Amino acid sequence: MNLADGYALMAEAALRGAKPDPELRIDDWAEAHMVVPKESAKPGKYRIAHTPMARRLLEVLSPRHPARRVVAKVASQMFKTQVALCWLGASAHQAPANMLVLEPTDGLAKRLSARISKMIRDVPELQAVFARPRSRDSRNTVFAKDFEGGTMYIATAGSAANLAEIPARYVYVDEIDRLERDVDGEGDPVMLAEARTTTFEHNSKILYTSSPGETGSSKIDQLHDMGTREVYLVPCPHCGHHHELEVGNFRYERDADSGFMHRAWFVCPECGAEIDERHKARMLRGTKEGGTAHWQARSEGDGETISVHCSAFYAAVGSITWLKLAREHARAKELLERGSPEAMQVFYNTRLALSWANTLEQTSAQELMERTRVQPRQLPDWALVVTISVDTQGNRLEAQAEAWGPGLEHAVIDYQVFMGSPAESPDSPTSVWRKLDEYRTTPWLHASGVLVKASVYGIDTGGSNTQDVYNYASSRVHVGCLAMHGSSRPNRPIIGQTPTKQDIDWNGKRVEGGVLLWTVGTDVAKDHLFNRFKLTSGWGAMHYSSALEQSWFEGLLCERPLLKRKPGGGLKRVWEKFSHADRNEPLDLSVYNLALAHHLGLHRWSAADWHRLRERLVPAHVTPDLFINAAPLEQPTPPAAAGVFQPDATPGVAAPAVEQPTPPPPPAPAPAAAPIPMPAAEGRRVLSRGLNR
Repeated sequence: MNLADGYALMAEAALRGAKPDPELRIDDWAEAHMVVPKESAKPGKYRIAHTPMARRLLEVLSPRHPARRVVAKVASQMFKTQVALCWLGASAHQAPANMLVLEPTDGLAKRLSARISKMIRDVPELQAVFARPRSRDSRNTVFAKDFEGGTMYIATAGSAANLAEIPARYVYVDEIDRLERDVDGEGDPVMLAEARTTTFEHNSKILYTSSPGETGSSKIDQLHDMGTREVYLVPCPHCGHHHELEVGNFRYERDADSGFMHRAWFVCPECGAEIDERHKARMLRGTKEGGTAHWQARSEGDGETISVHCSAFYAAVGSITWLKLAREHARAKELLERGSPEAMQVFYNTRLALSWANTLEQTSAQELMERTRVQPRQLPDWALVVTISVDTQGNRLEAQAEAWGPGLEHAVIDYQVFMGSPAESPDSPTSVWRKLDEYRTTPWLHASGVLVKASVYGIDTGGSNTQDVYNYASSRVHVGCLAMHGSSRPNRPIIGQTPTKQDIDWNGKRVEGGVLLWTVGTDVAKDHLFNRFKLTSGWGAMHYSSALEQSWFEGLLCERPLLKRKPGGGLKRVWEKFSHADRNEPLDLSVYNLALAHHLGLHRWSAADWHRLRERLVPAHVTPDLFINAAPLEQPTPPAAAGVFQPDATPGVAAPAVEQPTPPPPPAPAPAAAPIPMPAAEGRRVLSRGLNR
């Protein structure tokens, strides 16, 4: 009888399973077989010498190395993906088992799948083990590639199903800081991914790569801190001292005549000598035996995680230069000083491979209180325009007055609470609305002694008194009152270009288009304010009355941005109060005052506009009263605008009448308050009677 010997087959299979993996070093395999595809910038045989820092990662990814988890916190466009391809290819060829590859989005998953397909196409050893791609053969598709001994699954980490159904010995998670924090309500994608390796607990490998995000929420930071935290040390070409290429030792200079950035270099922390980029190739060079440059661990770690950090300063010769990085850093620093940190965050994340600490987390109420230097209820000399924002509560109104100057530098000059129910008719002589009318018409003392009236005021329609705000605002449009509400949609403009018409009921009768409702992009406005809290003067800086209490500052800083899961999937960034914060009215009123300043178009005013307004408001013969504001803040000098507004002749808008004050003979009293001529915001509807009363 020709019957197969079942016992012999089982014994043979058991012996094959117990046989250890061959002595496979991923770095040896990569240099022997890996090919960089012809579509790349530098095609041909892969050479580790081109990026010698990568050798350490390839070594610890080898099957015989005891590390279970490898974490690469590395700058963008360095060697992360190439290392992953070498590891996946070598493992499929000589130590095959199931593989799970995770990307944040379908687009990135498809892009990586295409690179894997090119790797299989160009490496003969992989062509022999991977199934050939055919239109009717599901064994080699975009998201699943079969090979002898296993399957490579390429998926997104956005679905729990992608993580729950696949047992895998090898797991690669790319750009982990871009993954969702909670997958379908089932938990952290890192924990879900690592759970897939349970079957291969004794010999599994997991590779995490990413450039980091924000401090405190960065996953790659957390994983990196679990491991050995290795840095790549290079020798000084002058004294031989081994050191890390850190931004603190980075220098650059501009040409004295043109201002063009023309040189960048490092300074040796030991001997102080200058290290030019021509030294970089020799400094980075390393060999399998260690060479001169080498990785150095800064922690013992948890015993199973190897973690490395590498910035773009180590980029391969022929890639991004130190001079290019210097120009990016200088530009980002310039924008940061003007209150726009986005470019510096990108530089930290993608070039330095460091997480970015949000300004919000670095600013405290005590720090802001120590900077108070504005006299209560008085405009500093540099400020010329006043706005007032109002918040409604069930038993009160809260109002905040701010003074504005060039470059949107501004100061909170007053904060008032008016007790009374907003439900009471504005016509009642004891109404809280009457108190607001008196407050709105009260002139404010300028440092020069001139009296200045508020140019515009706005009321938040949110809360339980929306109809009452509609009724009041619709009857005060002619004196510059705006009904405002925060947008529920993210990334909206600080204030909309045009309002929406809201029908209202007035004394029991419906009034069509009874009030104009202006939409405020609250999240954008909060980002604007928080990004500038560190500024002490100049563009966008915020100053505070010395009469403000600590509770006001706590209310100003009571929120922070958080990532929340959307019902339909994905993440959204929302602002939420701290658990210990009781009130956020100061923040809301600061947001609405910023919106009012944008409504007036102050963010587009040129130096000429401010100068023209100063000449009309503070005549040359009026000298600032040193007793009113003993230490006026320095007036910023904004850059020239593309066009200059004409306050006296805005097309299509009747300019408000302005009475020129006559030089009073000493010691006559200061000139009486007069309306301020305001340039119209471009593209925005402006009332023909003017915005200033």
